[in-house]
Amino acid sequence: MMAPRARPAHDERGAAPAPGAAWYRQLWPWLLMVMPATALVGGAVTFWLAATSNNALVVDDYYREGKAINRQLERDRAAREMGLGAQLARTADDGVALLLLGEPGFDPPDAVMLRLVHATRAEFDRTMILRRVGQQYLAPAGTRLPLSGRWTLLVEEAQGRWRLTGEASGFDAPVALGAPINRPREDAK
Repeated sequence: MMAPRARPAHDERGAAPAPGAAWYRQLWPWLLMVMPATALVGGAVTFWLAATSNNALVVDDYYREGKAINRQLERDRAAREMGLGAQLARTADDGVALLLLGEPGFDPPDAVMLRLVHATRAEFDRTMILRRVGQQYLAPAGTRLPLSGRWTLLVEEAQGRWRLTGEASGFDAPVALGAPINRPREDAK
């Protein structure tokens, strides 16, 4: 006795398979499986991202962070009371320069700390010590400002009595921090 002959998937005219054809030769089972399969792949990718990404934006101790924020606000207020203002710019040789001015009687420190905090990526954050040279502060040779990105700028002295803040979207133009800078006129001496 001979085995029954299998039906072809399509007839000579290319018509749809016969109703008794195998399920995997039908279109509907595949269309119904696409969405659950996509959800499984998306879930696997999401799990991989969660397991391998840095979650630096999450804070563990909210109380300690709150107290630190209050101290920072006091330093910001002290800078306003002293009339401090600064302007951060690139130098001619692509270095970093900061002009810091304050009310009469302000005694500028010998060095300030400049922190560049990236808006979303903590691994891009940078800290520089700027030394006073004449009326401005300069970064060590070879120190460069980032070309692009959204940054929060913090300028503070070593003793932590005051702090200036600002924001920048790139450093193509000078960036002002704190009170507006009014350069002293040469004829006012």
